Amino acid sequence: MHPAVSRRDGIWLFLVLAAALGIAALLVPKTDLPPSYHHFADQREWLGIPHFGDVASNVLYLIAGLWGFVFLSGKSSLGQFVDARERWPYLVVFLGMLLTALGSAYYHLAPDNDRLVWDRLPMTIVLMPFVAALIAERVSVKLGLW
Repeated sequence: MHPAVSRRDGIWLFLVLAAALGIAALLVPKTDLPPSYHHFADQREWLGIPHFGDVASNVLYLIAGLWGFVFLSGKSSLGQFVDARERWPYLVVFLGMLLTALGSAYYHLAPDNDRLVWDRLPMTIVLMPFVAALIAERVSVKLGLW
């Protein structure tokens, strides 16, 4: 049974849709969040660290990022990929996790609209190379690396 959309057409459809959404996001005017948005943050101080629970929870991102680097730098990771170049997007994913730990901790120390970008930006550094890794594994290594 043939799929309704060919693989090649599906890729082009995905790329056109992604480009359209990206352009639409650039055209939408900036909207500041109300200060109440940041009230979800843990209000407790411990060991002199404000919002301790939210700040300390970023240790898990730090551990995951470091673990990923250790795994990818080891010889055992070579057998996990069909093409050794597939490791590159994952290196960026784990770098993004380290940056997420730092950026999110910085934001949660004093949550406000100005610091929020440092909480969210590193997450995009995790998600985009993860998408690239999926493309490299499922579609084409060359396209995923591009």
